[in-house]
Amino acid sequence: SSGINAEYGGMYIGDLVRLELLSDTRCSEALRTAINGATLDGRLVSDCCNVDTVTKHFPGIPISDVTLVHEVATSVSDRAAMLAAAGVVAIWKKRDRVPFVAAVDGSVFIKHANFATKMRETLAIMGCNVTLEVATDGSGLGSALIAATA
Repeated sequence: SSGINAEYGGMYIGDLVRLELLSDTRCSEALRTAINGATLDGRLVSDCCNVDTVTKHFPGIPISDVTLVHEVATSVSDRAAMLAAAGVVAIWKKRDRVPFVAAVDGSVFIKHANFATKMRETLAIMGCNVTLEVATDGSGLGSALIAATA
């Protein structure tokens, strides 16, 4: 489980958003200056999925950049949630499609505005009969307990 969490953790999502923005030709010089070498974490990416909060993190950028940051943050976040869900689907298929409870431990799943919703939507679209439960102890103990009760 820690491998999946590491792949889609807030630090990686933030870096993907930063790199995508820097490579986008629509990105203004003001935004490039603001994000070049900066660390964008999961909380900031989650905030940027709401167009109204982009200017809180990047004051003074043009409205075209506000829209761009929102689009990129939403796209990268949605893709990460879909990839995480695909990993759960692969486990479900490996278990002969037997329903089970998957314990999810991670701040992106818990705190990101749309991550859990997008994961659950993707599981439903793929016909996957898996329930996602939050394990908040941070040590993996909650994951083990949920797995033991399944």
